[in-house]
Amino acid sequence: MLVAKINPPAKRVIQTSPFATDEFTAEYMVVKCTDLVIGGSSNSPTDEIKFNIKFGNIGHIKNPDGSVGRSKLDEILFTTITLTQQELSDWGTDDSIVFNKIAQKLGFSVISIQSIEDMPFTY
Repeated sequence: MLVAKINPPAKRVIQTSPFATDEFTAEYMVVKCTDLVIGGSSNSPTDEIKFNIKFGNIGHIKNPDGSVGRSKLDEILFTTITLTQQELSDWGTDDSIVFNKIAQKLGFSVISIQSIEDMPFTY
């Protein structure tokens, strides 16, 4: 799975009482394409490409013996975004293009992208 470090970090504020809030920040973004119609035509309902985006921090699951196990994303925030085929016309085999376009649309910039092979995108 590709994981992008973003700047500024994503923030989520939760009201914990009438007079208090908790703020959580997420330094990483993961993206999964959920709806892509191959051969869709421009400016039609099939032109939309939908993505699920998770923001969080990278952690690890502990193995029963106490050792460090599989990587995981401690999810802070989840959203979806729709891009058009025209917006992604330069998307080929380089997925960093998608990360950069999504980050730009959401007001972030991508600092770096890394591959974490043992971390699944779970719902």
